[in-house]
Amino acid sequence: MTPPTEQPSASSRERILSAALRLFAERGVAATSLREVARSAGVAPGLVGHYFGGKPGLHDAVDDHVLELFGAALESVPLDGPAGEVAAARDAAVTRMFEENPEAIDYLRRVVVTPDPGDVGLARKLVEHTIEQTRVLREHGIGSSNRPVDEHGVAVLMRQIGSRLLQPALHRMWELAEIETDEPRVWVDLRR
Repeated sequence: MTPPTEQPSASSRERILSAALRLFAERGVAATSLREVARSAGVAPGLVGHYFGGKPGLHDAVDDHVLELFGAALESVPLDGPAGEVAAARDAAVTRMFEENPEAIDYLRRVVVTPDPGDVGLARKLVEHTIEQTRVLREHGIGSSNRPVDEHGVAVLMRQIGSRLLQPALHRMWELAEIETDEPRVWVDLRR
């Protein structure tokens, strides 16, 4: 009798995705092998190919996963109420998402601040998503319309992620200077 074919579980896919996100955040996509991802996820290397086809597919899936986390955080906030309150609630939802998924901001920091050559996938997707969200907010009467929607969208994105991208740099400098007072929080304010 032939043994039944073992079907990979959905949790295997999730473990692979989680391991890839963590390793890509730590080392970058180019410096991470699929075997390392499989080992970290506790699965056979063939499962990575089964689910994602190869490194480009896995990279795209990690990008899409982070974008989905970001989108879900924003969608959790109703689009009714005063504009300032809606904007603050959306910013807070993004903050909570990153606190619950620290590897997502680590990965985002890597692809935005120190990207591998040609790696624009997630950064571009986030910019496009935020510009589209800015259009939606404007349709709901929330958000300024006195500047171009793409410029406004990028400003919103930098308000939501800029301090998280830069805080580790300040932390490193604070430690190198051996400053004994509490480290300040980075605040991003775009001005012309």
